[in-house]
Amino acid sequence: MPNQSRPWLRILDRFNILDIFRLPQPPLIDRGFGLIYDTERDITWLQDMNYAKTLGRSADGQLTWPAAMAWVSSLNYRGIRGWRLPTALNRDGSGPVAGNNCVGSELGHLYLDVFATHPNIVTLRNGTIPCIYWTSTEASAEEAYALDLFSLRQGTLWKDPFQQRFPSVPLSGPVLSWPVHDGDVAAELRSNWLQRLFSSIVSMFRS
Repeated sequence: MPNQSRPWLRILDRFNILDIFRLPQPPLIDRGFGLIYDTERDITWLQDMNYAKTLGRSADGQLTWPAAMAWVSSLNYRGIRGWRLPTALNRDGSGPVAGNNCVGSELGHLYLDVFATHPNIVTLRNGTIPCIYWTSTEASAEEAYALDLFSLRQGTLWKDPFQQRFPSVPLSGPVLSWPVHDGDVAAELRSNWLQRLFSSIVSMFRS
């Protein structure tokens, strides 16, 4: 079927004039349904930063790394599956990087890049600082990577950080798990919601 768009629109688009009027997307978008979309990484975060506590998975939301990995992989949020912990790797798959200014990891990008320049861009729930967030990246048989939100430092942590060891650095805060999902998964929820709304309206007219 031939393009039916107006000729003047095609001319403007051909010379990229329309791009002048296109506003850039913000780095984070509140999609509703308790979901926050990262437009730069194409991933979706739960708005609830301590969902394990909200669900009663543990009294304070703290989990060992194996328990966090198992919980997130089996999570069903509003019918959406396929959740994971954020990775400590850089966007190109290199790393993981340890230390300060690890903006390449998903949590590092969120806190050291997005929130550093857009501190009030979205509203999150159940956040607490200081705290530590697990990543999905394993360091060894006994350790995994995590990001400390107090020091903004990414490094390794015992997979069971609550077990007494010596020597051991005291934890700066609770060790939490923040689920993330690849892609803009809120689109599926919006589609399902619109379908239910349409079906309800049709049923009203039929009754």
